[in-house]
Amino acid sequence: MTIRGARWVLRSRLAERPTLYLPLARRKYRDSVVSEATELVIDGFTRSAVTFATTAFQMSQDPPVRVAHTLHSAGHLIAAARRGLPALVTIREPDETALSTVIREPYISLRQALTAYTRFYTKIEPYRSHFVIGTFDEITTDFGHVIRKVNERFGTRFGEFEHDEGNVAECYAIIEDRARRPPWSTALGEFECGIITFAEYRRTVDTYRARGEVPSRIVPERRVQRPSDERARLKHELRAALESPTLDAARLRARSAFEALTSGWPAIG
Repeated sequence: MTIRGARWVLRSRLAERPTLYLPLARRKYRDSVVSEATELVIDGFTRSAVTFATTAFQMSQDPPVRVAHTLHSAGHLIAAARRGLPALVTIREPDETALSTVIREPYISLRQALTAYTRFYTKIEPYRSHFVIGTFDEITTDFGHVIRKVNERFGTRFGEFEHDEGNVAECYAIIEDRARRPPWSTALGEFECGIITFAEYRRTVDTYRARGEVPSRIVPERRVQRPSDERARLKHELRAALESPTLDAARLRARSAFEALTSGWPAIG
C-alpha cells in the first residue's frame, strides 16, 4: 500500500466516528460541517453524486438553505441522525462506485474501495429511518423527485430542482468550476452551504469573469465530476479486474450493504 493509499484508508475509518472526525473536519471545511445552523445534511460515499445533489439543491432554493455536505463521512450522517436533522444519503451501485473511486484515486485498490464502501453504508444502516436515500440514478435523472421525498419525509418545503437540460448543464458547469478552484471559490463555498443565494453567486462569478479572472487549473479527466468518455474507457479496462474471483466476497459484502439501505425505497418509474 502506498503512503497516499494508507492515508486514504485511515481517513475513511476516522470519518466513521463523529466525535473524533467532525471537530477536525470543522477546522478545514467550516460551514460544510453539521452545526446548530444546519437545516439539511447531504452526504454519501465518494463518487455517489453528493456534489451534484448539493449543487442542484442550492440552485433550487430561494431563500437559500443551510446545508452541511460532502464530507464523505459516515460520522457526519450519524451526527445528523442524532440531532434529528433532515438528511439525504446518496448511494451508488457498489461496482460502479469502486471503479469510479479507483479511477479518481489511482493509489486505491479495488478491494480497498469496496471495503471502505461497505464500512460506510454498514455504519449508517442502523440509522436508516432517519434518512432519505437517493440513488445515483435518481439524483442524476430526476433530482426534483428526490427533493420531494425529502419534503414528504421531514415535512420541509425545499424547492424542487427542475431536471431539464439547461439546469443540468449549469449544474455540471458549476461542478467543473469547483474542481478548477476558481478565483470565486469563497463565494462558491458560501453558495453550497446556503450562506448566499444562487443569484448572488451568479453575480459574483460574472464580476470575476468581467475582470478576466477565470480558473486556470486544468482538471485531469480521471478526476472530473461529470460524465466523461475517458473515464468510461478506463472503467471498461478495469472491469475485468473487478470481476476477478478474488474480489467476489468483497463485492458481495458491498452489494449487501447497498441493498440493506435501498430496499423498500421506491425507484422512479
